[in-house]
Amino acid sequence: MTNLLNLKKHADQRTRLLAHARHLFAVQGIKETSMSQVAKACKVTKATLYHYFKSKDAILKEILDCRSKTIEATTQGARAQNLEECLDQIARSHLKKMDEPENLELMEIMISETMKNQEMRKFYMEFLKENIGLGAQAVAPFIQGKKNEKEMRLLFFQFMSTLVHYDWNVKMVGDPSGFIGGEEAFVRQLVKTYTLAFQAV
Repeated sequence: MTNLLNLKKHADQRTRLLAHARHLFAVQGIKETSMSQVAKACKVTKATLYHYFKSKDAILKEILDCRSKTIEATTQGARAQNLEECLDQIARSHLKKMDEPENLELMEIMISETMKNQEMRKFYMEFLKENIGLGAQAVAPFIQGKKNEKEMRLLFFQFMSTLVHYDWNVKMVGDPSGFIGGEEAFVRQLVKTYTLAFQAV
C-alpha cells in the first residue's frame, strides 16, 4: 500500500512539474525558460527537478508526447453513421479538447517554436502528417471511392486548417461571432461544406 501511495505521489509531482514547465514554455518560449525558472514556479529545488527530468529537452519531449491526446480527436468520427456525422464529431471533439488549457498551451508551443527550431519543425510536420492520415482514415469509409487517398488527405487538411484557424482566432485574437455567427453556426457550415466537397466526383 505504501509503495502504491509513493508511486501516485511521484506521478502527481511529475504531472505538476510538466504543467508548470508547459505554461512557461508557452508564455515565454523554450530557449528563454531555464530549469531554475521551472523549479521556482513549481516551488521545488533544482535538485528535485533534475531528479524527475535530466534536462529541459527531457521535459519538452514528455510535453510533446501529449500529442496523442490531440490526435485522438481525429479518430472520433469512426463511430459515425455517415460522413456529415463523422466530420461533425471530429470538429466538436477538436474544439472541446482545445478548451483544455494544456492542449492550448501545447499548440502555442508548437506554433511559436516551429518558426525558430528545426527539431520542432520536424516534430510538427510529423504531428501534422499523423493527424491528417488519421482523419483521412476516419472519412474513407463514407467516400466510397470518390476520392483517392491524396485527395482525402488534402480535403481533410483544409477542413482541419479552417477549424484550427477559427479556434485560434476565438481563443487568441478575438471572438468573430459578431460578424460570422457563433460556434454552432460555424461548425454546421464547415461540416456541410466539406461533406459536399468529399462527396463531389
